[in-house]
Amino acid sequence: MIKMGLMNRSRREIRQLIKNSKITICVVGLGRVGLPTASIFADAGALVLGADINEAIVNQVNGGECPLSDEPKLAKLVRQNVKKGNLKATTNVAKAVAHADVIVVCVPTPVDEHKVPNYSAVKDACKEIAKTLNKGSLVILESTVGPGTVESMVVPLLERQSLLRACRDFGVASCPERADPGRMVENLFSVPRIIGGIDSRSAAVASWLYETAFGVDVVKVSSPKTANAVKLTENLFRDVNIALANEFALLYEKLNIDTVEVIEACATKYNFTPHFPGAGVGGPCLPQNSYYLIVEGIKVGNIPYLVRLAREINDRMPDHVVTLVGEALNEIGKTVKSSKIAVLGVAYKPGVHDLQLTPTRKVVQKLVEMGAKISIYDPMFRNEQVFGTKVADTLEDAVAGVDCVTIVTAHGEFRDLDVRELSRLCSKPAALVDARNTVKPQAAKKNGFAFRGVGRT
Repeated sequence: MIKMGLMNRSRREIRQLIKNSKITICVVGLGRVGLPTASIFADAGALVLGADINEAIVNQVNGGECPLSDEPKLAKLVRQNVKKGNLKATTNVAKAVAHADVIVVCVPTPVDEHKVPNYSAVKDACKEIAKTLNKGSLVILESTVGPGTVESMVVPLLERQSLLRACRDFGVASCPERADPGRMVENLFSVPRIIGGIDSRSAAVASWLYETAFGVDVVKVSSPKTANAVKLTENLFRDVNIALANEFALLYEKLNIDTVEVIEACATKYNFTPHFPGAGVGGPCLPQNSYYLIVEGIKVGNIPYLVRLAREINDRMPDHVVTLVGEALNEIGKTVKSSKIAVLGVAYKPGVHDLQLTPTRKVVQKLVEMGAKISIYDPMFRNEQVFGTKVADTLEDAVAGVDCVTIVTAHGEFRDLDVRELSRLCSKPAALVDARNTVKPQAAKKNGFAFRGVGRT
Protein backbone atom coordinates (compact mmCIF):
# COMPACT_ATOMS: atom_id res chain seq x y z
CA MET A 1 0.00 0.00 0.00
CA ILE A 2 1.31 3.45 -0.96
CA LYS A 3 1.66 5.37 2.30
CA MET A 4 0.65 8.80 1.01
CA GLY A 5 -2.35 7.41 -0.91
CA LEU A 6 -2.81 6.88 -4.60
CA MET A 7 -5.25 9.76 -5.00
CA ASN A 8 -2.50 12.28 -4.22
CA ARG A 9 -0.16 11.03 -6.92
CA SER A 10 0.59 12.59 -10.30
CA ARG A 11 0.26 10.91 -13.67
CA ARG A 12 4.02 10.50 -13.90
CA GLU A 13 4.25 9.03 -10.41
CA ILE A 14 1.49 6.51 -11.08
CA ARG A 15 3.22 5.31 -14.24
CA GLN A 16 6.48 4.83 -12.38
CA LEU A 17 4.80 3.09 -9.46
CA ILE A 18 3.13 0.58 -11.79
CA LYS A 19 6.36 -0.01 -13.71
CA ASN A 20 8.31 -0.54 -10.47
CA SER A 21 5.64 -2.82 -8.91
CA LYS A 22 4.86 -0.30 -6.18
CA ILE A 23 1.08 -0.30 -6.66
CA THR A 24 -1.18 -3.06 -5.37
CA ILE A 25 -4.46 -3.68 -7.16
CA CYS A 26 -7.23 -5.89 -5.84
CA VAL A 27 -9.52 -7.28 -8.54
CA VAL A 28 -12.76 -8.60 -7.06
CA GLY A 29 -14.18 -11.34 -9.27
CA LEU A 30 -11.97 -13.60 -11.41
CA GLY A 31 -14.42 -14.48 -14.14
CA ARG A 32 -14.58 -13.62 -17.82
CA VAL A 33 -13.79 -9.94 -17.14
CA GLY A 34 -11.88 -10.01 -13.88
CA LEU A 35 -9.17 -12.57 -14.67
CA PRO A 36 -8.01 -10.91 -17.93
CA THR A 37 -8.12 -7.51 -16.20
CA ALA A 38 -6.07 -8.78 -13.26
CA SER A 39 -3.57 -10.50 -15.55
CA ILE A 40 -2.97 -7.41 -17.67
CA PHE A 41 -2.53 -5.14 -14.66
CA ALA A 42 -0.02 -7.68 -13.31
CA ASP A 43 1.78 -7.89 -16.63
CA ALA A 44 2.17 -4.11 -16.64
CA GLY A 45 4.03 -4.36 -13.33
CA ALA A 46 1.37 -3.91 -10.65
CA LEU A 47 1.08 -6.35 -7.76
CA VAL A 48 -2.37 -7.86 -8.20
CA LEU A 49 -4.48 -9.69 -5.66
CA GLY A 50 -7.41 -11.42 -7.34
CA ALA A 51 -10.32 -12.18 -5.01
CA ASP A 52 -13.09 -14.65 -5.79
CA ILE A 53 -15.59 -16.64 -3.72
CA ASN A 54 -14.97 -19.71 -5.91
CA GLU A 55 -12.17 -21.62 -4.18
CA ALA A 56 -11.58 -23.83 -7.23
CA ILE A 57 -10.86 -20.79 -9.41
CA VAL A 58 -8.56 -19.34 -6.75
CA ASN A 59 -6.60 -22.59 -6.56
CA GLN A 60 -6.32 -22.80 -10.34
CA VAL A 61 -4.98 -19.27 -10.63
CA ASN A 62 -2.49 -19.73 -7.80
CA GLY A 63 -1.30 -22.85 -9.59
CA GLY A 64 -0.68 -20.81 -12.72
CA GLU A 65 -3.64 -22.36 -14.53
CA CYS A 66 -6.26 -20.48 -16.53
CA PRO A 67 -9.91 -21.57 -16.06
CA LEU A 68 -10.93 -19.82 -19.31
CA SER A 69 -9.65 -22.10 -22.06
CA ASP A 70 -11.48 -20.17 -24.79
CA GLU A 71 -9.62 -16.88 -24.22
CA PRO A 72 -6.53 -16.72 -26.47
CA LYS A 73 -3.32 -15.47 -24.83
CA LEU A 74 -4.84 -15.42 -21.34
CA ALA A 75 -3.29 -18.70 -20.16
CA LYS A 76 0.17 -17.36 -20.93
CA LEU A 77 -0.49 -14.11 -19.06
CA VAL A 78 -1.77 -15.97 -16.00
CA ARG A 79 1.11 -18.44 -15.97
CA GLN A 80 3.83 -15.82 -16.44
CA ASN A 81 2.54 -13.39 -13.84
CA VAL A 82 1.85 -16.02 -11.19
CA LYS A 83 5.36 -17.32 -11.73
CA LYS A 84 6.98 -13.90 -11.27
CA GLY A 85 4.82 -13.19 -8.22
CA ASN A 86 2.76 -10.30 -9.61
CA LEU A 87 -0.54 -12.21 -9.57
CA LYS A 88 -2.00 -14.03 -6.60
CA ALA A 89 -5.54 -15.12 -5.77
CA THR A 90 -7.52 -15.39 -2.55
CA THR A 91 -11.04 -16.01 -1.30
CA ASN A 92 -10.63 -13.29 1.34
CA VAL A 93 -11.77 -10.01 -0.25
CA ALA A 94 -11.33 -7.87 2.87
CA LYS A 95 -7.78 -9.11 3.44
CA ALA A 96 -6.84 -8.33 -0.17
CA VAL A 97 -8.42 -4.86 0.01
CA ALA A 98 -6.42 -4.08 3.16
CA HIS A 99 -3.25 -4.20 1.05
CA ALA A 100 -4.67 -2.46 -2.02
CA ASP A 101 -4.30 1.01 -3.50
CA VAL A 102 -6.90 0.26 -6.16
CA ILE A 103 -9.92 -2.01 -6.00
CA VAL A 104 -11.50 -3.08 -9.31
CA VAL A 105 -14.94 -4.70 -9.04
CA CYS A 106 -15.69 -7.25 -11.79
CA VAL A 107 -18.54 -9.29 -10.30
CA PRO A 108 -21.59 -10.49 -12.28
CA THR A 109 -24.83 -8.53 -12.34
CA PRO A 110 -27.45 -10.92 -13.78
CA VAL A 111 -31.14 -10.30 -14.32
CA ASP A 112 -33.54 -12.35 -12.19
CA GLU A 113 -36.61 -14.28 -13.32
CA HIS A 114 -38.67 -11.08 -13.13
CA LYS A 115 -36.25 -9.27 -15.48
CA VAL A 116 -34.96 -7.11 -12.63
CA PRO A 117 -31.19 -6.55 -12.27
CA ASN A 118 -29.70 -8.49 -9.37
CA TYR A 119 -26.98 -6.36 -7.78
CA SER A 120 -26.42 -8.65 -4.78
CA ALA A 121 -22.87 -9.54 -5.88
CA VAL A 122 -21.98 -5.84 -6.18
CA LYS A 123 -23.49 -5.13 -2.75
CA ASP A 124 -21.64 -8.05 -1.17
CA ALA A 125 -18.39 -6.95 -2.77
CA CYS A 126 -18.85 -3.37 -1.53
CA LYS A 127 -19.54 -4.56 2.02
CA GLU A 128 -16.33 -6.61 2.02
CA ILE A 129 -14.35 -3.77 0.45
CA ALA A 130 -15.61 -1.29 3.01
CA LYS A 131 -14.35 -3.41 5.93
CA THR A 132 -10.71 -2.61 5.14
CA LEU A 133 -10.88 0.25 2.63
CA ASN A 134 -7.85 2.50 3.01
CA LYS A 135 -7.81 6.26 2.87
CA GLY A 136 -6.39 7.52 -0.41
CA SER A 137 -7.49 4.45 -2.38
CA LEU A 138 -9.61 4.23 -5.52
CA VAL A 139 -12.59 1.94 -6.16
CA ILE A 140 -13.37 1.23 -9.82
CA LEU A 141 -16.56 -0.53 -10.90
CA GLU A 142 -16.25 -2.51 -14.15
CA SER A 143 -19.43 -4.51 -13.59
CA THR A 144 -22.39 -3.51 -15.75
CA VAL A 145 -25.03 -1.58 -13.80
CA GLY A 146 -27.85 0.80 -14.59
CA PRO A 147 -27.12 4.53 -14.88
CA GLY A 148 -27.07 6.08 -11.41
CA THR A 149 -26.39 2.83 -9.55
CA VAL A 150 -22.86 3.87 -8.58
CA GLU A 151 -24.07 7.20 -7.23
CA SER A 152 -27.21 5.88 -5.49
CA MET A 153 -26.04 2.47 -4.25
CA VAL A 154 -22.28 1.86 -4.46
CA VAL A 155 -20.99 5.13 -2.99
CA PRO A 156 -23.50 5.28 -0.07
CA LEU A 157 -22.80 1.63 0.77
CA LEU A 158 -19.03 2.14 0.80
CA GLU A 159 -19.36 5.27 2.93
CA ARG A 160 -21.80 3.75 5.40
CA GLN A 161 -19.81 0.57 5.93
CA SER A 162 -16.33 2.13 5.98
CA LEU A 163 -17.17 5.37 7.84
CA LEU A 164 -15.05 7.13 5.21
CA ARG A 165 -16.19 9.87 2.84
CA ALA A 166 -16.01 9.57 -0.95
CA CYS A 167 -14.09 12.37 -2.68
CA ARG A 168 -12.44 13.28 0.61
CA ASP A 169 -11.07 9.89 1.80
CA PHE A 170 -11.29 7.70 -1.30
CA GLY A 171 -12.15 7.90 -4.98
CA VAL A 172 -14.77 6.09 -7.04
CA ALA A 173 -15.02 5.66 -10.80
CA SER A 174 -16.91 3.58 -13.33
CA CYS A 175 -15.03 1.93 -16.17
CA PRO A 176 -17.53 -0.54 -17.66
CA GLU A 177 -15.89 -3.39 -19.57
CA ARG A 178 -16.32 -3.28 -23.34
CA ALA A 179 -14.53 -6.46 -24.40
CA ASP A 180 -15.92 -9.35 -26.43
CA PRO A 181 -15.87 -12.87 -24.88
CA GLY A 182 -13.43 -15.01 -26.79
CA ARG A 183 -11.36 -11.90 -27.58
CA MET A 184 -10.98 -10.42 -24.11
CA VAL A 185 -7.20 -9.92 -24.10
CA GLU A 186 -7.16 -8.56 -27.65
CA ASN A 187 -9.97 -6.11 -26.88
CA LEU A 188 -8.56 -5.00 -23.53
CA PHE A 189 -5.38 -3.96 -25.31
CA SER A 190 -7.17 -2.13 -28.12
CA VAL A 191 -10.67 -0.85 -27.29
CA PRO A 192 -10.79 2.64 -25.69
CA ARG A 193 -12.01 2.73 -22.09
CA ILE A 194 -14.91 4.88 -20.93
CA ILE A 195 -14.26 6.39 -17.50
CA GLY A 196 -16.57 8.46 -15.34
CA GLY A 197 -15.52 9.49 -11.84
CA ILE A 198 -17.54 10.89 -8.95
CA ASP A 199 -15.09 13.78 -9.11
CA SER A 200 -12.39 14.95 -11.51
CA ARG A 201 -9.61 13.45 -9.40
CA SER A 202 -11.16 9.96 -9.43
CA ALA A 203 -11.58 10.17 -13.20
CA ALA A 204 -8.01 11.35 -13.73
CA VAL A 205 -6.36 8.67 -11.59
CA ALA A 206 -8.47 5.90 -13.11
CA SER A 207 -7.57 7.16 -16.59
CA TRP A 208 -3.86 7.14 -15.84
CA LEU A 209 -4.09 3.58 -14.53
CA TYR A 210 -5.78 2.21 -17.66
CA GLU A 211 -3.65 4.23 -20.06
CA THR A 212 -0.51 2.92 -18.41
CA ALA A 213 -1.45 -0.74 -17.93
CA PHE A 214 -3.52 -1.34 -21.06
CA GLY A 215 -2.00 1.16 -23.46
CA VAL A 216 -5.42 2.25 -24.70
CA ASP A 217 -7.09 5.57 -25.31
CA VAL A 218 -9.39 6.78 -22.55
CA VAL A 219 -12.61 8.68 -23.03
CA LYS A 220 -13.48 10.59 -19.86
CA VAL A 221 -17.16 11.36 -19.39
CA SER A 222 -18.85 13.54 -16.81
CA SER A 223 -19.94 10.90 -14.28
CA PRO A 224 -20.28 7.20 -13.46
CA LYS A 225 -23.92 7.53 -14.53
CA THR A 226 -22.84 8.63 -18.00
CA ALA A 227 -20.17 5.93 -18.28
CA ASN A 228 -22.72 3.22 -17.57
CA ALA A 229 -25.17 4.80 -20.01
CA VAL A 230 -22.47 4.53 -22.69
CA LYS A 231 -22.05 0.80 -22.02
CA LEU A 232 -25.79 0.16 -22.19
CA THR A 233 -26.36 2.36 -25.23
CA GLU A 234 -23.76 0.63 -27.38
CA ASN A 235 -25.08 -2.83 -26.47
CA LEU A 236 -28.73 -1.90 -26.88
CA PHE A 237 -27.96 -0.36 -30.27
CA ARG A 238 -26.90 -3.84 -31.37
CA ASP A 239 -29.84 -5.59 -29.72
CA VAL A 240 -32.40 -3.26 -31.29
CA ASN A 241 -30.83 -3.58 -34.75
CA ILE A 242 -30.69 -7.37 -34.48
CA ALA A 243 -34.38 -7.31 -33.55
CA LEU A 244 -35.09 -5.16 -36.61
CA ALA A 245 -33.23 -7.68 -38.80
CA ASN A 246 -35.31 -10.45 -37.22
CA GLU A 247 -38.52 -8.52 -37.94
CA PHE A 248 -37.48 -8.21 -41.58
CA ALA A 249 -36.68 -11.93 -41.63
CA LEU A 250 -40.10 -12.96 -40.34
CA LEU A 251 -41.84 -10.77 -42.91
CA TYR A 252 -39.59 -11.56 -45.86
CA GLU A 253 -39.95 -15.30 -45.32
CA LYS A 254 -43.69 -14.83 -45.97
CA LEU A 255 -42.98 -12.63 -49.00
CA ASN A 256 -40.46 -15.14 -50.41
CA ILE A 257 -37.61 -12.61 -50.21
CA ASP A 258 -34.14 -13.58 -49.03
CA THR A 259 -33.35 -11.30 -46.07
CA VAL A 260 -29.60 -11.89 -46.24
CA GLU A 261 -29.55 -10.88 -49.90
CA VAL A 262 -31.45 -7.71 -49.01
CA ILE A 263 -29.13 -6.78 -46.13
CA GLU A 264 -25.97 -7.44 -48.10
CA ALA A 265 -27.27 -5.22 -50.90
CA CYS A 266 -28.22 -2.50 -48.38
CA ALA A 267 -24.69 -2.65 -46.98
CA THR A 268 -23.35 -1.16 -50.19
CA LYS A 269 -24.74 2.22 -49.08
CA TYR A 270 -22.36 4.34 -47.01
CA ASN A 271 -24.73 4.91 -44.04
CA PHE A 272 -26.16 1.40 -43.63
CA THR A 273 -24.84 -0.76 -40.76
CA PRO A 274 -25.61 -4.43 -41.49
CA HIS A 275 -27.12 -6.63 -38.78
CA PHE A 276 -28.32 -10.15 -39.56
CA PRO A 277 -31.24 -12.26 -38.31
CA GLY A 278 -30.77 -15.44 -36.32
CA ALA A 279 -31.91 -17.79 -33.60
CA GLY A 280 -31.86 -15.10 -30.92
CA VAL A 281 -29.32 -13.36 -28.73
CA GLY A 282 -27.41 -14.93 -25.85
CA GLY A 283 -24.59 -14.20 -23.43
CA PRO A 284 -24.23 -12.13 -20.27
CA CYS A 285 -24.76 -8.73 -21.92
CA LEU A 286 -27.30 -8.20 -24.69
CA PRO A 287 -30.17 -10.34 -23.32
CA GLN A 288 -29.90 -8.55 -19.96
CA ASN A 289 -28.65 -5.02 -20.58
CA SER A 290 -32.06 -3.80 -21.77
CA TYR A 291 -33.53 -4.43 -18.34
CA TYR A 292 -30.96 -2.25 -16.56
CA LEU A 293 -32.21 0.67 -18.63
CA ILE A 294 -35.88 -0.32 -18.51
CA VAL A 295 -35.80 -0.46 -14.69
CA GLU A 296 -34.19 2.99 -14.50
CA GLY A 297 -36.77 4.28 -16.99
CA ILE A 298 -39.64 2.99 -14.86
CA LYS A 299 -38.20 4.86 -11.87
CA VAL A 300 -38.39 8.19 -13.70
CA GLY A 301 -41.61 7.47 -15.59
CA ASN A 302 -40.12 7.11 -19.08
CA ILE A 303 -40.09 3.52 -20.30
CA PRO A 304 -37.89 2.85 -23.37
CA TYR A 305 -40.59 0.98 -25.31
CA LEU A 306 -38.54 0.30 -28.42
CA VAL A 307 -35.79 -1.30 -26.31
CA ARG A 308 -38.35 -3.47 -24.54
CA LEU A 309 -40.02 -4.55 -27.78
CA ALA A 310 -36.66 -5.42 -29.34
CA ARG A 311 -35.91 -7.70 -26.41
CA GLU A 312 -39.27 -9.43 -26.83
CA ILE A 313 -38.63 -9.98 -30.55
CA ASN A 314 -35.19 -11.48 -29.98
CA ASP A 315 -36.49 -13.66 -27.15
CA ARG A 316 -39.08 -15.18 -29.52
CA MET A 317 -36.61 -16.23 -32.21
CA PRO A 318 -35.82 -19.69 -30.74
CA ASP A 319 -39.55 -20.48 -31.11
CA HIS A 320 -39.34 -19.50 -34.77
CA VAL A 321 -36.39 -21.84 -35.29
CA VAL A 322 -38.51 -24.70 -33.92
CA THR A 323 -41.29 -23.69 -36.31
CA LEU A 324 -38.85 -23.86 -39.22
CA VAL A 325 -37.77 -27.34 -38.11
CA GLY A 326 -41.38 -28.46 -38.18
CA GLU A 327 -41.95 -26.96 -41.63
CA ALA A 328 -38.82 -28.56 -43.09
CA LEU A 329 -39.70 -31.99 -41.68
CA ASN A 330 -43.28 -31.70 -42.94
CA GLU A 331 -41.92 -31.04 -46.43
CA ILE A 332 -40.33 -34.50 -46.44
CA GLY A 333 -43.35 -36.18 -44.88
CA LYS A 334 -42.05 -36.31 -41.32
CA THR A 335 -42.97 -34.64 -38.03
CA VAL A 336 -40.93 -33.40 -35.09
CA LYS A 337 -42.35 -36.17 -32.93
CA SER A 338 -40.07 -39.24 -33.09
CA SER A 339 -37.70 -37.58 -35.59
CA LYS A 340 -33.98 -37.66 -34.92
CA ILE A 341 -32.67 -34.09 -34.89
CA ALA A 342 -29.02 -33.06 -34.64
CA VAL A 343 -28.50 -29.64 -33.06
CA LEU A 344 -25.20 -28.05 -34.04
CA GLY A 345 -23.98 -25.43 -31.59
CA VAL A 346 -24.93 -24.86 -27.96
CA ALA A 347 -22.57 -21.98 -27.08
CA TYR A 348 -24.29 -18.60 -27.13
CA LYS A 349 -21.80 -17.35 -29.73
CA PRO A 350 -19.03 -18.79 -31.90
CA GLY A 351 -15.74 -19.74 -30.32
CA VAL A 352 -16.64 -19.60 -26.63
CA HIS A 353 -17.19 -22.27 -24.00
CA ASP A 354 -20.17 -20.45 -22.55
CA LEU A 355 -23.88 -21.30 -22.27
CA GLN A 356 -25.11 -18.10 -20.64
CA LEU A 357 -28.66 -17.46 -21.91
CA THR A 358 -27.90 -19.33 -25.13
CA PRO A 359 -30.90 -19.51 -27.50
CA THR A 360 -30.06 -23.17 -28.12
CA ARG A 361 -31.38 -24.13 -24.69
CA LYS A 362 -34.92 -23.13 -25.62
CA VAL A 363 -34.66 -24.73 -29.07
CA VAL A 364 -33.60 -28.06 -27.56
CA GLN A 365 -36.17 -27.93 -24.75
CA LYS A 366 -39.07 -27.31 -27.14
CA LEU A 367 -37.97 -30.01 -29.58
CA VAL A 368 -37.69 -32.53 -26.73
CA GLU A 369 -41.13 -31.50 -25.44
CA MET A 370 -42.50 -32.15 -28.94
CA GLY A 371 -41.10 -35.69 -28.91
CA ALA A 372 -37.91 -35.32 -30.93
CA LYS A 373 -34.83 -37.44 -30.29
CA ILE A 374 -31.94 -35.02 -29.94
CA SER A 375 -28.23 -35.35 -30.60
CA ILE A 376 -25.89 -32.40 -30.02
CA TYR A 377 -22.51 -31.37 -31.36
CA ASP A 378 -20.47 -28.33 -30.42
CA PRO A 379 -16.66 -28.23 -30.83
CA MET A 380 -16.36 -26.23 -27.59
CA PHE A 381 -18.28 -28.83 -25.52
CA ARG A 382 -17.19 -32.22 -26.86
CA ASN A 383 -18.28 -35.13 -24.62
CA GLU A 384 -19.76 -32.82 -21.96
CA GLN A 385 -23.28 -33.10 -20.60
CA VAL A 386 -25.39 -30.20 -21.91
CA PHE A 387 -29.17 -29.85 -21.48
CA GLY A 388 -29.34 -33.45 -20.29
CA THR A 389 -27.58 -34.81 -23.39
CA LYS A 390 -23.98 -35.85 -23.89
CA VAL A 391 -22.41 -33.76 -26.64
CA ALA A 392 -21.02 -35.89 -29.45
CA ASP A 393 -17.27 -36.14 -29.96
CA THR A 394 -17.54 -35.40 -33.67
CA LEU A 395 -20.01 -33.80 -36.04
CA GLU A 396 -20.23 -37.07 -37.92
CA ASP A 397 -21.33 -38.91 -34.77
CA ALA A 398 -24.06 -36.33 -34.13
CA VAL A 399 -25.59 -36.28 -37.63
CA ALA A 400 -25.35 -39.98 -38.56
CA GLY A 401 -28.83 -41.17 -39.54
CA VAL A 402 -30.71 -38.06 -38.40
CA ASP A 403 -33.83 -36.70 -40.07
CA CYS A 404 -32.92 -33.06 -39.53
CA VAL A 405 -29.80 -30.99 -38.91
CA THR A 406 -30.34 -27.66 -37.14
CA ILE A 407 -27.49 -25.13 -36.96
CA VAL A 408 -27.92 -22.73 -34.03
CA THR A 409 -24.38 -21.42 -33.39
CA ALA A 410 -22.14 -20.21 -36.21
CA HIS A 411 -18.89 -21.89 -35.18
CA GLY A 412 -16.22 -21.76 -37.85
CA GLU A 413 -16.48 -25.50 -38.35
CA PHE A 414 -20.12 -25.10 -39.38
CA ARG A 415 -19.31 -22.37 -41.87
CA ASP A 416 -17.07 -24.84 -43.68
CA LEU A 417 -19.61 -27.66 -43.84
CA ASP A 418 -19.41 -30.02 -46.77
CA VAL A 419 -23.14 -30.15 -47.52
CA ARG A 420 -22.73 -33.12 -49.85
CA GLU A 421 -20.99 -35.15 -47.14
CA LEU A 422 -23.59 -34.01 -44.61
CA SER A 423 -26.34 -35.30 -46.88
CA ARG A 424 -24.59 -38.66 -47.19
CA LEU A 425 -24.52 -39.08 -43.42
CA CYS A 426 -28.15 -38.16 -42.78
CA SER A 427 -31.29 -40.21 -43.21
CA LYS A 428 -33.04 -39.98 -46.58
CA PRO A 429 -34.87 -37.70 -47.07
CA ALA A 430 -33.55 -35.17 -44.56
CA ALA A 431 -34.09 -31.55 -43.57
CA LEU A 432 -31.55 -28.81 -42.89
CA VAL A 433 -32.43 -25.74 -40.82
CA ASP A 434 -29.85 -22.97 -40.69
CA ALA A 435 -30.51 -20.34 -38.04
CA ARG A 436 -27.16 -18.55 -38.51
CA ASN A 437 -26.66 -18.07 -42.25
CA THR A 438 -23.82 -20.59 -42.45
CA VAL A 439 -25.07 -22.64 -45.41
CA LYS A 440 -25.96 -21.52 -48.93
CA PRO A 441 -29.64 -22.41 -49.48
CA GLN A 442 -29.12 -23.54 -53.06
CA ALA A 443 -26.28 -25.87 -52.06
CA ALA A 444 -28.48 -27.45 -49.40
CA LYS A 445 -31.40 -27.96 -51.81
CA LYS A 446 -29.11 -29.26 -54.55
CA ASN A 447 -27.92 -31.99 -52.19
CA GLY A 448 -31.43 -33.15 -51.39
CA PHE A 449 -32.24 -31.31 -48.18
CA ALA A 450 -35.58 -29.72 -47.41
CA PHE A 451 -34.06 -26.38 -46.42
CA ARG A 452 -35.22 -23.63 -44.09
CA GLY A 453 -33.24 -20.67 -42.78
CA VAL A 454 -34.11 -17.64 -40.68
CA GLY A 455 -35.08 -15.07 -43.30
CA ARG A 456 -33.94 -17.28 -46.20
CA THR A 457 -35.77 -18.52 -49.28
